[in-house]
Amino acid sequence: MPYTGEEELEKLFLLMKSIVIALNSKNRGLTRKELLDKTGITDSGSLSKQLKALESGAFIIKYDSFGNGKRDSYYKLSDPFCIFYLRFVSDSSPRKKKEWVNIADSQSVVSWNGLAFENLCFNHIKQIKAALGISGVSTEESLWSKKGTDDAEGAQIDLIIERKDNVVNMCEIKFYNDEYTAKKECHFALVRRERLLRETLSKKISIYNTLITTFGLRHVEYYGDFVNTITLDELFQ
Repeated sequence: MPYTGEEELEKLFLLMKSIVIALNSKNRGLTRKELLDKTGITDSGSLSKQLKALESGAFIIKYDSFGNGKRDSYYKLSDPFCIFYLRFVSDSSPRKKKEWVNIADSQSVVSWNGLAFENLCFNHIKQIKAALGISGVSTEESLWSKKGTDDAEGAQIDLIIERKDNVVNMCEIKFYNDEYTAKKECHFALVRRERLLRETLSKKISIYNTLITTFGLRHVEYYGDFVNTITLDELFQ
């Protein structure tokens, strides 16, 4: 028996809902294969259509994993309300019945603040480029992570901006309630990430450590590690 219009809409809604819930499970997002494995959805043209619809509606973003091109495209949930709802309001959320005032300073909310700020940055690439003075430069944006092994520690880079002028902005995204303080552990983390990133780049390409944070960078011992600093205000100019 063919679907009625109402039944077809309900089917599409459930498909989109399952995609959104699955993508919420990983901050970095999921590849198409991972999404299929997690949801049990059949790989079809209908899935591609719904992914494009969610992307067009700014519910999700699609990005390529750095260094892997189109082979490892990720879909990432980016809509702020969806993320907040699934973390703190939905029936599956263990925090649903708790008053916000009682969990506002909990680790779960602190983690969500950081994730929400990362997504804000991904939704304001145009403003980030303007703050860097590269609005007229062709760029590609991605995330990058390297899994750790028994012999080497892993690393993750929040945002990479590859520029056609032979520069890569290696962006550290930090949500902070005051000016961010770059401490010794931050310094060594940047050194390690830059070394790992350098292994994948041509020698002619320069790497600029770039901090994107809420209220700027405190001028203490390691502040010089960052070539550029972008604040929350600049994301809304």
